[in-house]
Amino acid sequence: MNSIGFNNFRRFASFPEMDLGDITLLVGGNNSGKSTLVKALLLCVDNARLMTAGTKSNVFSAMSPKFRFDANEWHDVKIKTFSRAIHNRPARSLNLLDDEFSLPTEMRFTFTLGNFKFIIEVSGDRDKDEVTGEVSFISIEDRGNMVQYSVSYTTHSMSFSVLGSTTERETLIKRLFKDYITAKESLEKLSEAGDDIAAISQQSEKVASLEKQIEEFVNPDGGELPEDFDYEEALQKRFREFLKTRYTSTTWDVNLQDFGDVIYENLLLHVISNFIGFAKHPGEAQPKDIEDPEEAGLRLQAWLNNENARTALKQEIDRMEKTREDLVRLLNSISIEYITAHAANQNTIYNTADRNDYIAHTVHEFYRAKIFRGDKEFTFVTDWMREFGVGNDFDVESIDGEAYRVKIKDEDGSMVNLADKGMGSIQIMILLMRLATILRVYTPQNIVVFEDNDDLYLPTIIIEEPEQNLHPRVQGMLADLLLYLNKEYHCKFIIETHSEYLIRKTQVLVAKEDYTKEEELKDNNPFRVYFFEPDPTKKPRDMEYEISGAFKEKFGPGFFDEASKSDMAIIRKEHELRKKNQK
Repeated sequence: MNSIGFNNFRRFASFPEMDLGDITLLVGGNNSGKSTLVKALLLCVDNARLMTAGTKSNVFSAMSPKFRFDANEWHDVKIKTFSRAIHNRPARSLNLLDDEFSLPTEMRFTFTLGNFKFIIEVSGDRDKDEVTGEVSFISIEDRGNMVQYSVSYTTHSMSFSVLGSTTERETLIKRLFKDYITAKESLEKLSEAGDDIAAISQQSEKVASLEKQIEEFVNPDGGELPEDFDYEEALQKRFREFLKTRYTSTTWDVNLQDFGDVIYENLLLHVISNFIGFAKHPGEAQPKDIEDPEEAGLRLQAWLNNENARTALKQEIDRMEKTREDLVRLLNSISIEYITAHAANQNTIYNTADRNDYIAHTVHEFYRAKIFRGDKEFTFVTDWMREFGVGNDFDVESIDGEAYRVKIKDEDGSMVNLADKGMGSIQIMILLMRLATILRVYTPQNIVVFEDNDDLYLPTIIIEEPEQNLHPRVQGMLADLLLYLNKEYHCKFIIETHSEYLIRKTQVLVAKEDYTKEEELKDNNPFRVYFFEPDPTKKPRDMEYEISGAFKEKFGPGFFDEASKSDMAIIRKEHELRKKNQK
């Protein structure tokens, strides 16, 4: 997963597309939206694999494909229904040209995987507890082959584009519009509060900078602008003008028809198959003998449009088939592992009969993966056990294949139950065993790897609050573990955390690299930290590392400043006591 963004999902009316690093750390207060991002990501990936085209008789006629909110074949996202997923406050329409605010009935997900960018719009009834929403629009942008496919199930139309400057220009306009609206709304809120002069000044500069960009875009000749110049309206007007000319040479639009041969084919693949089928189809005969001249003209124009599009798309069949081939590989390789926050327990026996016992099922999967002493995954666990101070070695004993006992070998050679270790040691041991199992599952001998696509088969691992029960020093060492796995196994991570010690350690690791230039830092630093604001209208803040390891941005209140606030309270008290004793 390279990026994720969404509209009208959970607490966010708008969550601009956010780039992900090799090791992305999400920080922020409770209910700030970190879990919302993770849920959106999991829903997108699971539905990308699950959605099907159905049958010719329903999907491309009366019914839209379904987007599931209760999908749990890979991950139980625990949203369950459209009504729980949809944003519950009035929001701007997803249509850029619509200024109305109302309770939304449609959400949009934008995400990139490998060379593909996807947009999926889902509509539904917010007053019903439906487990699915209807897919109203899909866009598939293949950046490797420079083409884009889109299907609207509401207007029953489909569109094929050869990517170029026009697509990039559309993206620029949309992003500039969204950034400007967000910046203005944030400035208005800050101005109403009026108590943070520095923040108001900073936001004012941001709005002014965006206004300058809009001026350069809509008024490239640099002529004088009227005093009542409306930046938002000017940009919308420019967008309308752009839409009229966008498709003249690079895009072909036709009515939605179904040429797919595979029933219940994956929906994303079916979109591509349908374009290939359209291009290969001989087409209908020219309409004749229509008495009504107006109807005859319309039918003839529609026929000509289809024939022109078919002629053009025949030249793109090789490219479309390459897209489909690449998309098959991508869908077969999407690998996201989710390690949820879980309680450590001190049970001596881990029984898999308890479906809610995360530790039991982690040990069970480790045992079934047949990871034996001498295997590199087993050595990975023992090496990091020693690093974290858990012990020197371990054994897993199976009890009739339904329950397990884990023994830890200490430095003095004694064997003790894992349950008799501290909660932090249990937490770390279970994390290491889970990671070792993931490494075994994704080794080359266990998966089909395409020579030109190896990296796609490496998992993105999401870990929720890995710092639970851990000593501050050990929390910091988690950064070492993540960096090791990224460098040695090329695993990618998304980490939800409240640990200042973990974030601080990433800064130390960045500083140790001794980068000399900003470009070198950007190209090689695997860490990326986002701070989620309490206000859902504000975009998560990319903290951005300096080459020194310091952050360019400042965290909001309640994170890095908490320790220093406590220190200052003690210092003030000590000062008061000294003054009192001197009297």
